[in-house]
Amino acid sequence: MFAELKTVRELIQITSKYLADKGVESPRLNAERLLGDVLSLPRIELYLQHDRPLSAAELDRYREYVRRRAAGEPLQTLIGTTEFYSRSFKVPAGVFIPRPETEVLVERCVELLTPEGRRLVSPQVLEIGCGCGVIGISLAAEVPAVQVVATDVDPAAVELSAHNARRLGVAGRMTFLAGSLFAPVSATLAGKVDLLVSNPPYIPAGEIDSLPAEVVEHEPRAALDGGSDGLDFYRALAAGLAKWLGPEGQVAVEIGAEQADGVTEIFGRSGCRDIRVRRDYNDLPRVVTARRAATDTG
Repeated sequence: MFAELKTVRELIQITSKYLADKGVESPRLNAERLLGDVLSLPRIELYLQHDRPLSAAELDRYREYVRRRAAGEPLQTLIGTTEFYSRSFKVPAGVFIPRPETEVLVERCVELLTPEGRRLVSPQVLEIGCGCGVIGISLAAEVPAVQVVATDVDPAAVELSAHNARRLGVAGRMTFLAGSLFAPVSATLAGKVDLLVSNPPYIPAGEIDSLPAEVVEHEPRAALDGGSDGLDFYRALAAGLAKWLGPEGQVAVEIGAEQADGVTEIFGRSGCRDIRVRRDYNDLPRVVTARRAATDTG
């Protein structure tokens, strides 16, 4: 389809239309990101070089990118990176791709770690289910005094998170551990966590196959499956709060748009107080936070 098209401007125009016809969301953004990767140019530079011709090799590579994107392969795994909280993270094929809505969770966590009127000294964060590391790494970058321990059941995800932490210069304040939930965490951290954070799997098992093919076919099911009602991991996290949180420790989790009542009830039954819901950019419930009960001795 690109036989007679040689310039950046022409390619962006025709690719945007082609991807839109294939049902790809944000087709122009996809066209720009794919072409920028081929040419090693940021998006703004594409428009400064809109008349730049492509070589035959560049055109072939771009054509293959577009074919795979139209077939449903995620943009992020095609180019190998994703942008999150103004930083670039490596995301190879087969890993869970962070969503823009998760930035709301990071924003809320930064607020909790930098309370107005008082200062936390070297606040301790425990992240359960780190994936490619965007949450914990973003917190380490945004709050310079923070110490982060992050776990994931997938050893490959742990390795990827550690790689991203090194790339972004925060590895010295982060520890990555492979294992399920709290299992790999040292007992020395019990009662010392200032903030427990997680974006756990929360899709009800019976709904996963109805998700877009781009998700079902290219992302790990374990990162999506939250059990029969989508709440299994929130119950597991709530069960660990008394042991791991410090006296004023807090928990912050991402939730599905219909799960605010269920998650707040789970944390309420675990003895939490000050339970709050934060909405995302689309005005949907997205983050639940709670504080350890004052009477909880762990």
